[in-house]
Amino acid sequence: MQSDDLFLRKMRGPSSRPPLSPSAGAGGVPPSPPPSPGFGGTPALHRSSSSEAVLGGPPGGGGVSHRARTHSHEEVGGNPRGSPRFRDPFVLLGLGGNGGARDEKEEEGEGGDPDFFPRPLWSPHFAHYDVQSILFDPTEPLPDPPGPTSGASAAHLEPPETFGGPPPDPEALVLSCPRFCCETGGEMEAELGEGVPHGPPGPGYLPNAAVAVLEEPQIGGRPPYPIEYSDDGAYYYRKFFYGKEHQNLVGEDAELGPVAVSLRREEKGGPQPQILHRIIVRTRQLRTLRGSVLEEALPPKKLLEAALPRLRGLRGLRLAGPSPALHRTLLTLDEQAVSRQRKVGVLYCRGGQSSEEEMYNNESAGPAFAQFLALLGTRVRLRGFRHYRAQLDTRADTTGTHSLYTTYHGYEVMFHVSTMLPFTPRNPQQLLRKRHIGNDIVTIVFQEPGAKPFSPRALRSHFQHIFIVVRVHHPCSPHTHYSVAVMRPEDTPLFGPPLPSGRCFLGGSGLRDFLLAKAINGENAAALGGRLAAMAARTRHQYLRHLARAPLCTPHRRLPALGGRRRLGGHQPTPKTPPIVTTPGALVWGARATRGGREVGCLLGVAAERVVVVTPKVGVRFNCASRDVLGWAFAAEGRLEIFYGAGEALELRLPHGRDAAGVVERLQAVTRGCEARALALPRGAGGTLGFRVGAGGVVTEVTRFSFAEVAGLRPGCRLLRVAHRPLPTLSPRRLRALLRRPKVPLTLLPPDRHGRPRRR
Repeated sequence: MQSDDLFLRKMRGPSSRPPLSPSAGAGGVPPSPPPSPGFGGTPALHRSSSSEAVLGGPPGGGGVSHRARTHSHEEVGGNPRGSPRFRDPFVLLGLGGNGGARDEKEEEGEGGDPDFFPRPLWSPHFAHYDVQSILFDPTEPLPDPPGPTSGASAAHLEPPETFGGPPPDPEALVLSCPRFCCETGGEMEAELGEGVPHGPPGPGYLPNAAVAVLEEPQIGGRPPYPIEYSDDGAYYYRKFFYGKEHQNLVGEDAELGPVAVSLRREEKGGPQPQILHRIIVRTRQLRTLRGSVLEEALPPKKLLEAALPRLRGLRGLRLAGPSPALHRTLLTLDEQAVSRQRKVGVLYCRGGQSSEEEMYNNESAGPAFAQFLALLGTRVRLRGFRHYRAQLDTRADTTGTHSLYTTYHGYEVMFHVSTMLPFTPRNPQQLLRKRHIGNDIVTIVFQEPGAKPFSPRALRSHFQHIFIVVRVHHPCSPHTHYSVAVMRPEDTPLFGPPLPSGRCFLGGSGLRDFLLAKAINGENAAALGGRLAAMAARTRHQYLRHLARAPLCTPHRRLPALGGRRRLGGHQPTPKTPPIVTTPGALVWGARATRGGREVGCLLGVAAERVVVVTPKVGVRFNCASRDVLGWAFAAEGRLEIFYGAGEALELRLPHGRDAAGVVERLQAVTRGCEARALALPRGAGGTLGFRVGAGGVVTEVTRFSFAEVAGLRPGCRLLRVAHRPLPTLSPRRLRALLRRPKVPLTLLPPDRHGRPRRR
């Protein structure tokens, strides 16, 4: 089994990484307290002669070697002790003394108790910065300790005789394999509103797995295929805390383990000044709580206690001094899973081959493989190469003279190509090749015509998790095309881009972007489950323990309730708008959403940029851009419908009418939608309805003095439902048939203030 240090070097090679102690016991807890890191005179990173940095760990831990990432503001110091605004070092704290009983962990409740509504763990006034923060639960069990096998090696746990059945299709790309899921096309992510045809994706469309930050708009151009499962919220500390006045507290709890909290008081100017408290809570969980609370939304005293009731029992929190080394350490801890560099293995499988030894012993590339490599990336000379090298030798050519390199939407991708790595005659294992490809999480298997179907059982590796199988048809001809299949472990969630059923990439058109996005998303998804998640959680746990026990805090000082100065310029007028309107980030409510005729317990988040529905087990189940929200309809018993896109509807039920009213108030503040109206129009003289409908359900003409005009129908109104049926599900013929009924119930949206129909 390979060491934890090798795991970290392989997983995020170039990024700075917290130290990892190899002496951890069961459950990721070291058998003895590790020494505290020195934040006073000993720097956290030491430059070595090989242009890499060694992140210091506990004695005997060996350290983890990574390429150092430099930042122009890396040496910015913390808050000066004499800052006039923070003379009391505990001004932002309000932790109570009695923890009280902790609520039990609630499950998703799909199709279960109709009265079960998931309750947000935090105050309804707490605005979450990203999706990960909504799902943050400090009491959630840690991932199981890594087992003896993972990745491709886990496929060997099942005996061969379990693979009964008919002989495999020789034209198949992959074989079914225990502990692995096979994607050959047509697989779709879990979402709400199944069975309702969606309109064409709008400018704000994102797959559910690609939704991360909720407070800010997406910056930069959008790639052909979005990046999924990326923890973009990890930059929260860098953007709003690092180099600015803020406070950090560290401590340990008997149940939650080590905790690190960052707090910052931010004054927002403008015609209506506000005070915003930004908060980060880090526990041994891989998820982090990130968000903010407006000071006027909660009582000034015990603000943190009201915002974070789960942390009432943390009596051992200590205030850390304004150490620049501590700030850099927290920055590294938050961004340990963020990297813009990827390494991907590429195996060459000739016709008639399928085993590991056969693929590793292909000494050189054939014409079809060379054509594929030219499509995939750029051939580069390794000696003197100055970009991401993925552990390849760029000085003495010990790992080959050339390799394959490319970029994708800000990501650097270096390929470990089997035929470009050193070949050793009379060595069937080809360890010089396997030491690189066997440590890559994602592997592309290229098959020539006649190759046998691929199975993960052909390989033995703990780290190869994702296999993207590409088969060429009619190579090196005008009719060249490629087919693709994907295999992933059962504990790895489905990731995009989706593979359409029966699709072939003609001439390789679009194949490069598809494979690069699939490889990047596959590595991100693999890090969420199984061995990789367990090892990352253990590393995080040990690193937080180092912080909690470091001699960098003010000892034995009680945390008083939040007092603080709430006034700006000596006087702060009463706010004219409620906090629910002006709070940044996503406000969250517990709800039940309808899915396939059944209800699902979920959390509804409404932010200025995006509306999301998340569940603890799956994550994001629905999302749409806030600007795509057309309107909403509020009914009795807390039922609420949100119309979006081309007229699709999200059906929700909230536990209290006041919750539904709060959601509507938030939607009014962050979207361009309005409340929908319900009309039941009888036919007039001559059997006419008195209006005409154009494309997209927009009313184009209303007859004067008709029942429709008297009821308030105007040109520019947009129909959402006809006879209680969603308009996107109706064909033109069916729509005309429903409009011929004697009395037609309609659900519609009035035009905007300029008389134009509401569109996304």
